[in-house]
Amino acid sequence: MFNMKAALVTPFLCHLPIHPSSYLGYGAAILRRKYELDILDLNAEIYYNYKDSLNDLFSELNGKQVIFDGLELYPVYSKLLKNMEEEYKNITWGEYQSVFITTPSWFPTIPTESILKIANLIQTESSRIKIFYFGNSLGTWTDENILKNNKVNLLHLNNLFDPNPVNKPVDYDSLPTPLYHNREKYIFDILPFRLKHGCIWGKCRFCSLAKGWNSGYQERSATKVIQELEEIINNYKPRMLVCRDNSINGKNLIEICSHLEDFKIPWSGLTRADLSLQEIKSLSRAGCGSIYFGLESGSDRVLNEINKGIDSKQISAFIKSLYEHNIMPAPSLVIGTPGETEDDFEKTIQFIKDHNNYFDIINLYPLTITPASDFSLMKKEPHNNTLLRLIKMIRVCEDLGIKVCVGEQCAEYVLFKKVYPGEINY
Repeated sequence: MFNMKAALVTPFLCHLPIHPSSYLGYGAAILRRKYELDILDLNAEIYYNYKDSLNDLFSELNGKQVIFDGLELYPVYSKLLKNMEEEYKNITWGEYQSVFITTPSWFPTIPTESILKIANLIQTESSRIKIFYFGNSLGTWTDENILKNNKVNLLHLNNLFDPNPVNKPVDYDSLPTPLYHNREKYIFDILPFRLKHGCIWGKCRFCSLAKGWNSGYQERSATKVIQELEEIINNYKPRMLVCRDNSINGKNLIEICSHLEDFKIPWSGLTRADLSLQEIKSLSRAGCGSIYFGLESGSDRVLNEINKGIDSKQISAFIKSLYEHNIMPAPSLVIGTPGETEDDFEKTIQFIKDHNNYFDIINLYPLTITPASDFSLMKKEPHNNTLLRLIKMIRVCEDLGIKVCVGEQCAEYVLFKKVYPGEINY
């Protein structure tokens, strides 16, 4: 019999509840060993309460060729944001001895202020409640010192009962199989899985996803991954899976793919554009329907400047190989890297034109300097022609008949809608 009651919650963010987060799933499995646990994915709950508005939005997105997060999603987000605090207040926080906050949905980063909003409300209701945060954005988007100064205790997924966490890679093999509740509250019937902690490269100068508490690299045992997936599939029977690694590249990929073939469930993932032909063939046999990857630029000078570690010829061969093996290439393109010349930009345009037949969707990013990235530490700024080049690139893609998503939120929805085998839950 449990003698302590706790809540595992997520804060509301501008991140669509595409599917539950792996941090939420693993956290639930671990914490229920010690607590009578309520799992409150408030991000998913709040969006679900306004699913009619989202359904109207999705209907519009399905028919548009050019989609902007800022124009399409943010007005709905602003509407929900006004109701967020009331939704938080509807929770009877006083019944919990402890509240654990973690990441919602697919995105790995939480701004510090989003954690503090929910933490401050809880503390106002009851100062005796212990509040904890665990996630992989500490040291980047999430400032651990500010959290500590506001009585939010830090934990690591490796041991959620250790009050003195050590910053090191998540050892997913040591964790119990994730628990996923209220799955109808997510847009797609998709569940995540992990092959590793970190990125095998981790050196791109514009990226923060391999920095802070998400730094380091540790691959999983293929046997452990498959055992966990068998349990997830048997317990929940999802329509689709998604690998939420920063990149699926790794020594365990081919072995894992050989087992994924037996599940006969479609899935997708994110990778660096340097997989071997053997790895791509393995992905295809394993049911991988789409691969999201960083194209970033068609200029080798820019790729070198951002320390991508891959050149345009490699990327070209990678795209063609995916396509030839019935895997949809879904590239992201960064517009406005520091020092990008007009010639560099024109080379990127030509690259898109040369590969037009391989692309259904392109995700465009006007470069923002993310916290803890090399560009941030170097105090670099986006190119002053970023907006003009973004508009020009959108027009190029429009003329080529490619669907364009500016920002990652709508891109996630559009990509999954393209490859997901069933109707959305909303």
